[in-house]
Amino acid sequence: MSSILEFDYIIAGGGTAGCALANRLSADPSARVLVLEAGGDDSNRWLHIPIGYAKVFGKPEYNFIYRMQPEHQLKNRAGPFYQGKVIGGSSAVNGMIYLRGQREDFDHWVKLGCTGWDYANVLKAYLRAENQCSRGASEYHSVGGPLNVSDCPNKHELIDAFIAASEQAGIPANPDFNGAKQEGAGYYQTMAKNGRRCSAAMAYIHPVRHRANLTVMTGATVERVIFAGKDADGVEFIHEGQKRTASAKREVIVSGGAFASPLLLQKSGVGPGALLQKHGIAVVHDSPDVGRNLQNHFNPWIGYRCKQPVTLNDQMRTPLGRFGLLMRYVLLRRGFMAMGPVPAGALVKTDLSPDRPDVHIHFFLFGTDRIRPMLLPHAAVMATVCQLRPESRGFVEISGPNLVEDARVQFNFMSTELDRQTVMKGMAKVRQVMKQPALGNYIGEELDAYPDTSTDEELKNFTGEVRGTAHHIVGTCRMGTDERAVLDPRCRVRGVGKLRVVDNSIMPTLVSADTAAPAIMIGERASDFIIEDAEA
Repeated sequence: MSSILEFDYIIAGGGTAGCALANRLSADPSARVLVLEAGGDDSNRWLHIPIGYAKVFGKPEYNFIYRMQPEHQLKNRAGPFYQGKVIGGSSAVNGMIYLRGQREDFDHWVKLGCTGWDYANVLKAYLRAENQCSRGASEYHSVGGPLNVSDCPNKHELIDAFIAASEQAGIPANPDFNGAKQEGAGYYQTMAKNGRRCSAAMAYIHPVRHRANLTVMTGATVERVIFAGKDADGVEFIHEGQKRTASAKREVIVSGGAFASPLLLQKSGVGPGALLQKHGIAVVHDSPDVGRNLQNHFNPWIGYRCKQPVTLNDQMRTPLGRFGLLMRYVLLRRGFMAMGPVPAGALVKTDLSPDRPDVHIHFFLFGTDRIRPMLLPHAAVMATVCQLRPESRGFVEISGPNLVEDARVQFNFMSTELDRQTVMKGMAKVRQVMKQPALGNYIGEELDAYPDTSTDEELKNFTGEVRGTAHHIVGTCRMGTDERAVLDPRCRVRGVGKLRVVDNSIMPTLVSADTAAPAIMIGERASDFIIEDAEA
């Protein structure tokens, strides 16, 4: 076993939050920062082209592949679940949607004891991160930050019709989901500029790789956190086939995401005591909720045949169409290749949540096979129903030596009546929009033909039949002030010293949004706490 030099901060994970954190901590030239990322570099060009999502998502070269346990409420379906395995993490392989969440989400965190995470404070972190390339600076936007955020590079007739149909269905148009209100239908802002993806690595790491005090190692898999008594002392990791150690003078910061972070803590001796002892792991601190409180957005979709040849399916069907797609991107940085996979959607209220949106409809300009991830051979679109604030809770835990292949992941989707009712009402909202006159010339028959529901039994069958999940996992190292909270509100692991977790696993409850932008914000906000504590 060989050793490397001592650092002040070791960040275990170069994902979305980890990249932001590395940039901010290494801005102090006296602070030596090491980032260890298990994935590789981001030199593949498809990682930087918005529609390249389809080329890299789910591929083992760029994604950790976890296995979900059978979901009892979904007729025991199981399958793979992907997380980014590359510098920049999932921000390098996701749909690029830039949504911050609702004001009430963060103020609710404060009610749960998470002081410092109120909307006013997180908005400051969002603004510090943002470089709004299309709108300029305002009360809700800023320029000059590292993260490029842009409006959709071009309009599309089908999206315009979707927005008009939403208005006809009683959903207002919303030109800015990151403004004063989130309700409504409109185009998304994305983490991109001039038709190029802006991952967390592009925003926060590449511009500062020259810093002498910043070391970024890819292909470096952290095996465990090393403790000296109750204090984190460093990490053990594998790099280029060799086991190595690195010591941290100030802190070890775990930033692997809502699966990898709790699994690493468990393997390092911080977690449910009985679970650790079962696997022969010495208990450093018995923290029963490490890996618990797993939350995700259930995200089923409805597909529709399109009456007009204006979808991505049509462009991809012939060599000439594919050539035109490429040329429009190369010459103009426009078209489907520049837009990303999901350019628009709607945040809507059901009667279960009259005060603020509880359903997010993502509108796709293509349609895929219900079983296989491939485009249909005809014009088609999809709309997904994302329940924003699910009550269902799951877990992730170790079950063997390999932290990915042996992980047990259980979401428990649709395990509460509210979740089932909200998804059903969200599906009804989609159908209502799709039947409006503004979409009459575009939307044909429903391809999935899910039944309507009128009885409890039909509802259970309905929610067991629909398919799809988002990749918005959070909560497994939740912060709080109660005795079972894994972290305190400054992201410090309770019961031990010199150890923090900084990623979406810290969320006590899931935000009402896609989770890439919140991960950036968490990296920014945690950097404030770490720097303040170092100076105290």
